[in-house]
Amino acid sequence: MSAESSRTRIPWLAMSLTMCCPGLGQLYCGRAARGLILFGSFALFGPLVVGMSFFATSTASLFLFGGCLLIYLGAAVWAAVDARHIAQTLSGQDYTLRDYNHLAVYVLLLLTSVPYSIGLAFFLRANVTEAFLIPSSSMSPTLVPGDRILTNKLNISTHTFHRGEVIVFRNPENRHQNFVKRIVGLPGDSVEIKEGELLINGEPQQQGSDADNGARGKPLTLSAQTVPAGSYFVLGDNRNLSHDSRTFGFLSHGEITGVVTYLYWPANSWSRFGAVK
Repeated sequence: MSAESSRTRIPWLAMSLTMCCPGLGQLYCGRAARGLILFGSFALFGPLVVGMSFFATSTASLFLFGGCLLIYLGAAVWAAVDARHIAQTLSGQDYTLRDYNHLAVYVLLLLTSVPYSIGLAFFLRANVTEAFLIPSSSMSPTLVPGDRILTNKLNISTHTFHRGEVIVFRNPENRHQNFVKRIVGLPGDSVEIKEGELLINGEPQQQGSDADNGARGKPLTLSAQTVPAGSYFVLGDNRNLSHDSRTFGFLSHGEITGVVTYLYWPANSWSRFGAVK
């Protein structure tokens, strides 16, 4: 036992410690075994979740990965609540400090856990999925201002894109800005816009939204162009209000950062919640 005087355990502090480092709040409350088991479990399970991301190449596997990630986050919330509950059971009691109840031990565990958690979050954002807020009407009616979307960034550098996929990419004219558009032309395709009608390899395609059709005068036209290898032709669904390949040209594969998969927070009606098509 430590020679220091007895202290009471503070519930909010126990909870906060476990939120910063799983198991630390339990250690603070004298539950060393439980705390160390939690600390070790989270340290082992985190890399497994990250490892799963490399194999989530389909919608089903992406859902599996998302489920495991939710379990991981749910377990972290449970651990924090558990630490608070333990501290509450000790409320009003004198707590005899253990040998491990020292600031140096807490700092050491925090220095191990916090960078790990931050690194995991940045890794997931950079390589697995990222959320975006839609600021304009260029993809209306598919996406409208205020919509919040999720993108799949797994294996994006080797992903085989298909005509019709909605993607996020760096604006070729300003790489600090992200755009959301739809792929209409694949490598080798002939793209033409004649009297407002999109033609791919000479075949008419489904029209985008005709919102604000009169605001820009006559529909834009584009002479037939062949999409080069490793590039794509992208358009906004609301073509009258979209800044796209008609302006900045073909889009290189390397500029694409993710495929838009889900609309998780619709700006207007929750009936639009779900997969983006």
